[in-house]
Amino acid sequence: MKIEKFSMESYDDIITLWRKAGINVGSTDTKEEIEIMVKRNPQLFLVGILDQKLISVVMGGFDGRRGYVHHLAVDPDYQKKGYGKMMMDELLVSFRKMGVHKVHLFIEKYNKEVVKFYHNLGWEIRDDLIMMSYIPDKNLYKMRI
Repeated sequence: MKIEKFSMESYDDIITLWRKAGINVGSTDTKEEIEIMVKRNPQLFLVGILDQKLISVVMGGFDGRRGYVHHLAVDPDYQKKGYGKMMMDELLVSFRKMGVHKVHLFIEKYNKEVVKFYHNLGWEIRDDLIMMSYIPDKNLYKMRI
């Protein structure tokens, strides 16, 4: 698998892949929102290509202090072959080059397989924090694409 930077030309492909992989696609995944993410973090938004087919994607974010992992997905037809680990390894190399001290990610509680995947890569579950969210526009948030 070849890993390269995401291009907006692949937008429809990543949306299809996220849906196929079971990731909820919502208001923050519109074309406009993804363009913002690409502009802010071009070196952290990666896709994996195998035989000219997009089979994996990960969005990394950096807020100036911490790194974040969003929407890592591997096409279910290609899972359990090491491609997810390859994507994470490449993303972590970029974070290290940027001097990021700590990287966070969020997993929906029902997704036990994903928890296991990250645990096997050395990630730890935090029990010293409580995650809270505030939704300023509930109509925007509930929008589906």
